[in-house]
Amino acid sequence: MLLLLATLAAAAPVGASMVDELGASDRAKLESGQGVLVTVDKPGATWPEVRIYRKVEATPEGVTKLFLDYENAGSFIDNLESAVVEKQPDANTKDVRYTVKLPVLFTISYLVRNRYEKTPEGYTVHWNLLESIFAKSAVGKLRVEPHGETAVICYANHVEPATRLVAGLRGHAIKEASNTVDAIVKEAERRHAKAAKP
Repeated sequence: MLLLLATLAAAAPVGASMVDELGASDRAKLESGQGVLVTVDKPGATWPEVRIYRKVEATPEGVTKLFLDYENAGSFIDNLESAVVEKQPDANTKDVRYTVKLPVLFTISYLVRNRYEKTPEGYTVHWNLLESIFAKSAVGKLRVEPHGETAVICYANHVEPATRLVAGLRGHAIKEASNTVDAIVKEAERRHAKAAKP
């Protein structure tokens, strides 16, 4: 979703729970409500793959619906000016143009293909960068699974920056990825709490 230049693809064994992918200490952090950030260096790549795990006090359906709510994404994600669907190749696939205002720099625009699917474990939204002057590629996914009375997510992406100048923004990229996940969690929980009120 937001700021793919600054963010995260995770492959999980079929049928495995996301929580089972984490060690004991990271599982404890997740259960306490903290985010768990994992970076995986990839041979020949400039930036690592980044995965962020979070528990969300909302339903898996609610989290997924929020992520796909492109029209309102700018209302809860900082620096996102707009997310506009430009094309819909099929019922579960949309090409979305994101326009983001970067601190100090300027406004950038990039086009991403998002594909939604219901899985045996929950829901997954895959994305693939189609057009950007700042990245050669960006491939990722949001996995959402039930976790007791809540949901657990893994927001993951691997970006290959287009230039050395962009490559130097690795730390900023990881921070922006965390900020995006925080915004998604906060808004999903807000909407869930609002819907639960009589």
